[in-house]
Amino acid sequence: MQPSQYINLDKARALIVDDNNQSLDIIAGVLTSFGLRNIVRMVDGKAAQKELKEHAFDLVLTNGNLPKLDGYDLIRWLRREADQANRMTPVIIVTSHTRHSQVEKARDCGANFIVAKPLSPAVMLERILWVAKGDRLFIECDAYVGPDRRWHNLGPPVEFPNGRRRDDQSIELGETDGQNMSQDELDALIKPMKSIA
Repeated sequence: MQPSQYINLDKARALIVDDNNQSLDIIAGVLTSFGLRNIVRMVDGKAAQKELKEHAFDLVLTNGNLPKLDGYDLIRWLRREADQANRMTPVIIVTSHTRHSQVEKARDCGANFIVAKPLSPAVMLERILWVAKGDRLFIECDAYVGPDRRWHNLGPPVEFPNGRRRDDQSIELGETDGQNMSQDELDALIKPMKSIA
């Protein structure tokens, strides 16, 4: 890691949401090893939603499949209805379900990144560093609220100021079945990149 990539997480406040206590322990242990000390744990989406209504956070890590309110709906609520203190909070989904349809669902609900279980501390730190750099615009339109998901472009095209393009896919994506994607495949789908034209 280059010195310019160092960040101080000592004062940061994180919310982790997972219905598996062992996963909560692992994620909390990884975050603690990075120097993050203020960690709130929740076991379901409704409890996390209540916590987000009452307190501001610097980072949210959630499982996609949660009881009462799943992680995807929690993020949709956060992006569209939560108070201003948390609406743009970076969210990373940590999940063992990395089929292409799940990754698209994570991207389209407003998550910043998705990380595959079993969790790699190196991958998690890299995603936190990517989020901390904050080089993705935050988009608000009728169909989507969250970090700019058009990762081959830098911001909305000038000719389409509302953020939609003729060739953008419909937000009505059907569920697909398939194999889980590798972490490299996840990164290629989610990580913002400059296009080479």
